[in-house]
Amino acid sequence: MATAASHLRLWLAPRRWWSATAGVLSNLVHNKGKEEKHPFDRAHGVDTGGLIYADPAAEGPAGGRHNAGYYATAPSLFRGAMELWRGTLAATGYAVEDYTLVDIGCGKGRVLMLGTEYGFREIVGVELDPGLARVARRNLRTFGRKGRIGLPGLQHRETWGTQGVRIIDGDALTVPLPDGPVALFYFNSFEREMTEMWLARLGKIARDRTAPLDLIYIHPEFDALVRQVPGMRAIAEADIPFSEEDGGADAFGVDSDRCAVYRLSQS
Repeated sequence: MATAASHLRLWLAPRRWWSATAGVLSNLVHNKGKEEKHPFDRAHGVDTGGLIYADPAAEGPAGGRHNAGYYATAPSLFRGAMELWRGTLAATGYAVEDYTLVDIGCGKGRVLMLGTEYGFREIVGVELDPGLARVARRNLRTFGRKGRIGLPGLQHRETWGTQGVRIIDGDALTVPLPDGPVALFYFNSFEREMTEMWLARLGKIARDRTAPLDLIYIHPEFDALVRQVPGMRAIAEADIPFSEEDGGADAFGVDSDRCAVYRLSQS
């Protein structure tokens, strides 16, 4: 997902006090991002930076118990994940153009913009946080004005682009998935409990689908849970190196990350 901070969570989890500390560290990194924009943002005139955690005191899916917060996917990591996934399509009879890309927890929309490079049938971002969704819509308008995608007037709740880019304000546990082949992009948007619920829903959805339902999972922290879903097969996995500029801009000094690709079929 374009909205995760798995590295920080893993560093602090053993201490049990990470929720309180994360807010302070989030502000520090977020402020740093205001001074030093990511190269992607500078190049395209958008705002996708920052490290923003969910409010630990909030109730429901938006709260810190379920929501892992926001940290955008490095462009080189996304592109490497796309290449890994595309390499699995030969045996399916489908091409990228047949697929809808769905970013679960699209945050400020960086993955949606990057996705326009690949010719997907449609690109959909699902975002529960209305503030992040507003920023993503603004970013898409800016991206579109620069001639990369065309975005007509905004509609309530959804933003459509002429190349089929839209943002849905909603909960990933209830938003319907598009018909046809779907590639789900997931970067630990949820904590464990919510991830289990989301995966259970995918298993139920797959029973009534004949088209592929693929999962492109960055930093597969909950790989064991994914593999427990009936009909889910792990089909590719690799460490993906960051570009030099992405490594230099990473808030945690990370220069690579893991990507796993799964395919869910009728069970």
